[in-house]
Amino acid sequence: MDTTKVASAVRIGSALGSGAAVEWGEVFAALRLALPEMCAVQITGWDPVSRGFVVLSEDGYNHSISQELAHELPRTRWGGQLFDSAVPLLMDDMPHNFRDSPHYQERLRPAGFEDGLSATLRLTGRKQVVGVLHANAPVRAAFGEEARRFVASVGSALARRVDPLHCPTFDAWFGPEWTASWLVPAAGPVTGRSPAPIADDPNLRALAESFSTLGVRTVPFLWPAKDGWYRVRLLRIVDGPRNGVVAACAPFENPSGLTARELDIATGLVAGLSNQAIAESLVVSRRTVETYVERLLTKLDCQSRGEAAGIAARAGFVRPSSDPSGVGSLLRLTRGADPYWI
Repeated sequence: MDTTKVASAVRIGSALGSGAAVEWGEVFAALRLALPEMCAVQITGWDPVSRGFVVLSEDGYNHSISQELAHELPRTRWGGQLFDSAVPLLMDDMPHNFRDSPHYQERLRPAGFEDGLSATLRLTGRKQVVGVLHANAPVRAAFGEEARRFVASVGSALARRVDPLHCPTFDAWFGPEWTASWLVPAAGPVTGRSPAPIADDPNLRALAESFSTLGVRTVPFLWPAKDGWYRVRLLRIVDGPRNGVVAACAPFENPSGLTARELDIATGLVAGLSNQAIAESLVVSRRTVETYVERLLTKLDCQSRGEAAGIAARAGFVRPSSDPSGVGSLLRLTRGADPYWI
């Protein structure tokens, strides 16, 4: 590989980075440096939830060609050959007279594209396709063996950043004991994580739907299941290839020995409710609430209601509800929430 292509590969690696945002403009500029005849490029990612390719970024294609490349071409016999190939394919590698196909004659040729290169993107050591790169040029023979080798060399780096279910920010904040699942816009796995064992709970999904409308980034809480309690944190993803809500989940060891009723009371404190308001919502006496508050202060080693509320909010010792009138109203529990994942 010549020095220009080496520099381009380094530039692509730097633009891809390790955070949530990818500098796709920089990636495309580096590709053009290595493939100087290239005039259009598209990167897609495979979303197993919607079972389709998502356009992550592109430059140089009009809308109809973009949609054709992302959604129609994969279902053709030429798309099938691309997915079966272990190396990037040049336009003239395609059998069945690709240049005579409706896809080329009706879309690509009228747009001035005379040559093309496409590559499936796979994670190292895995056969599963996580995305596709398409590139076109206005002259024939623009792409050759050097272009094929270059795209193959950067393919695994691109693959790591095009998976729509990958969540780099999640990996930065949560240890290996945390499982995770997408809940909104649809249920699905988070790449590299075991599924959250409570992801199928319809009440949790309803809560995630309510959370997605609030505009806050995160809320921690506890959730009951048949095999015990779980620590849960809902995360609103807004800076990745796929936006929505992820539920992070880990077993709750309950070192303070909190009971379900004490969690209800703690939820009321975090929500800013008075003892009387908590009592009315839980349909118990005010004196009962006062007794539980005293127990909470002891178990949490606090001197005041405010201190207990602060600890409970930070630790997620609350039981939320999508019911806006209940003790666990998400709107109340997330009022003034920290905008970052903690």
